[in-house]
Amino acid sequence: MNRYQPKNITPVFFAGLIFLCLAFLGHLSSRADAGSAYDQITAKSVPDSTEIISGRLNQPVLITAGIETCPPCRLIASSLLELQKDYAHIFQTHYYDLHRHAEATENFDIRMVPTLIFYDRSGQELFRYEGYLSKTHILKKWSDLGYEVGTGRSSLRPGEYFSLDYILSNLSLAVRGAPLSAMLAAFIWGILSVLLSPCHLAGIPLIIGYINRQKIESTSRATVLSLLFAAGILLSILMVGILSSAAGRIMGDLGALPYYLVSLVFVLFGLNLTGAVPMNWNLVDKLVPRDGRKRGAVFLGLVIGVGLGPCTFVFIAPILGLTLTLSAAEQAFGILLLGIFALAHCMLLVLAGISPRFINFFLRWNDLSLSSSVLRKICGILLISGGIYLFFYST
Repeated sequence: MNRYQPKNITPVFFAGLIFLCLAFLGHLSSRADAGSAYDQITAKSVPDSTEIISGRLNQPVLITAGIETCPPCRLIASSLLELQKDYAHIFQTHYYDLHRHAEATENFDIRMVPTLIFYDRSGQELFRYEGYLSKTHILKKWSDLGYEVGTGRSSLRPGEYFSLDYILSNLSLAVRGAPLSAMLAAFIWGILSVLLSPCHLAGIPLIIGYINRQKIESTSRATVLSLLFAAGILLSILMVGILSSAAGRIMGDLGALPYYLVSLVFVLFGLNLTGAVPMNWNLVDKLVPRDGRKRGAVFLGLVIGVGLGPCTFVFIAPILGLTLTLSAAEQAFGILLLGIFALAHCMLLVLAGISPRFINFFLRWNDLSLSSSVLRKICGILLISGGIYLFFYST
């Protein structure tokens, strides 16, 4: 029988980890750029929400409602600044951070973020959109509503069709399109909700480290634990949505506490994997069960899902917004889209746990292997970085 050669998988595995690190660092860089625009837009004074609704501004108004911890809300900030500068003579553009302007949540009837609302000069709501829209699509909507905004001079250059801004906007709109395009868009949204969010990216080394820690010896066992971990996340996100909605808050928004909880789990489990915290430390074993039983994977998923809820709802907004507006006869299609989103959302986490290469990697390399030790330390460092990021993200 041929002896397994670890070197055959080393380049592939570590290339994957390097890609994950680069994706995380790339997100931090893009968030820093978006953060500058977000700080500028939130620093501007905004009229009282009742002035807009009553029509006292005597001009058409576009309001965007969001929160700082919402990646799409931060991304749209630069577009809003450009609209304020270039189209102030046609319509006013205002951004309401709902953590700073809590009264706007009720006055504008905001259920999720980001939400864009178009008002005419008398304060009549013309159009409401729950989800992300690019500057190009915002101007097109004003044009569709009968306003002369000169969309011709804002035509896109060839390269801009592939920008993240334009892609996210088209995906949001595609959800409300034909059934097949809507289902495809929901699936892509589910994947992007992981890749564009460091909260979710940190779940990949978490599930890898968890399975490695359990010393799982079969693909089927790893499959079950990975699926239960993903199911725990989805169940927790669902509960967060229900609780936040019942409390009159934005769906998924429970404040900073969930982020602190998840950052604590990430840091403790990361320290555990790097060897800085002993495996038998009671607090770690309570937060991250050491046994390989099913309840351990579900519990871990439930804990992580509490913190991922706010990140998830900002990406699911266009799908959930569509579902809530469908008639009773069409609700089944909305639920189908949510199911497709959920499937794609958890797919990367499940694949990370059940990939044959990962399983073969874990089976062949014992605890004394240098490469296995390196694996644990890299996953641990990624988790500690993710935990520290989440802590500062929430503050």
